[in-house]
Amino acid sequence: MHEQLLTKIDKRIIALSYPIILANISIPLLGLTDTAVIGHLGNLDVLAGISMGTVLIGSIYWFFGFLRMGVTGLVAQARGANQKVELASILARGLIIAFIGGIALVACHSLLFPTIFYYLEGGTSAEKLAMKYMSIRVIAAPFAISIFVFVGWLFGMGKTIHSLLLLVSVNVLNILLDIIFVKFLHFGIAGVAYATILSEFCGFALGILFCRKFLFNKKQIKTKAIFLSNKWRSFIFLNINIVIRSTLLQSVFLSYLIFGTLFGSEILAANHILLQITLLSAHALDGVAFSSEILVGEAIGQRRVQQYKKVVRSALKIGFIFSCVIGISIYFLGFLLIDSLTSIEPVRLICYDFIFWISIMPIVSGFSYIYDGIFLGAARGKEIRVAMIQSFSIFFICIIVLVPLMENRGLWTSILVFNAVRAITLRTKLYRIHEYFSSN
Repeated sequence: MHEQLLTKIDKRIIALSYPIILANISIPLLGLTDTAVIGHLGNLDVLAGISMGTVLIGSIYWFFGFLRMGVTGLVAQARGANQKVELASILARGLIIAFIGGIALVACHSLLFPTIFYYLEGGTSAEKLAMKYMSIRVIAAPFAISIFVFVGWLFGMGKTIHSLLLLVSVNVLNILLDIIFVKFLHFGIAGVAYATILSEFCGFALGILFCRKFLFNKKQIKTKAIFLSNKWRSFIFLNINIVIRSTLLQSVFLSYLIFGTLFGSEILAANHILLQITLLSAHALDGVAFSSEILVGEAIGQRRVQQYKKVVRSALKIGFIFSCVIGISIYFLGFLLIDSLTSIEPVRLICYDFIFWISIMPIVSGFSYIYDGIFLGAARGKEIRVAMIQSFSIFFICIIVLVPLMENRGLWTSILVFNAVRAITLRTKLYRIHEYFSSN
């Protein structure tokens, strides 16, 4: 009976998923830690400032999330095909792009950040504090973005424990430094930012350590292989599609922030807390999605169509069960989590009112994450891009229509619709991967 309930693929997905889940939920813990430390200071402007700053810098950094997503699928395929030189080359290409992008961000942030705030209508004090926070955080941009590459590469290699150690180390250090800089040294919002950038430097150093056998191996690191034009073209074309997908996804979060500013500082602060909880559940569900990405990439690298089909079935099954568990847990335990994040009573009450909304979010959006992982593992960027364009279009219509009618509930309804449409549109395009197997 046990064997019927859990197939070999089920067990492998679970074995890969649990360290990825732990690694993933450590990512929004950066935001949750910052929020918790600031939230208990009792200063609404500071909380609103960290809310804006965290969402904005997170959105900018996640623009480079294509490096994690693109690298994992390509590495899994190269590993499945036993191409060791290509494994090292993918890592090198990713780090080159990460440093170029990070340096460019540092160079232009003094123009970029004021432009972003020009279009926001939050409180003046909150905006100044958010600007201060972001101006410090951006210093570590090349190293923070490189962490996406290391994590993606380690995922693709199946080294999920190493990814877990890297990300947990970053977040444990961030928590300790947050407490020291804010609670004891009273550095305020600047202390939160300094704690994070020091943690990111640490994460980069650990990434180098974990990948050193490929980075510093003369037999595998070959300059000619790294700069092969056809490999760069496929890498760039895949990532362009992922960039478009990620840009539109971040546009959803930015729209959420922009429209949230219309309802005052209390709702802005509450929405930030609710978003952090939502992101925590999303990153947990992404553990199953990343596992499917790894196994789909392996199956394609080995040209095993039946293995691919088994992975898809198992990932969807486990993902659905897990999303239900998360949703139910949030519904019954959300009050405790909210209380741990802020002591400001009006903000708490608003959050309590939206617990149902954030509890159904993982159930609605779970399938969209799994399908995302399947297409990323297959390196099918075009389908991901098209599905995201379709989903964003529906979201934009919803937010324009529903926010004036339902205010903050209209905002959350629009996000729910967006995730539901993502799942449906990706499902309709699954046949493209089947066609790939048929043509190869």
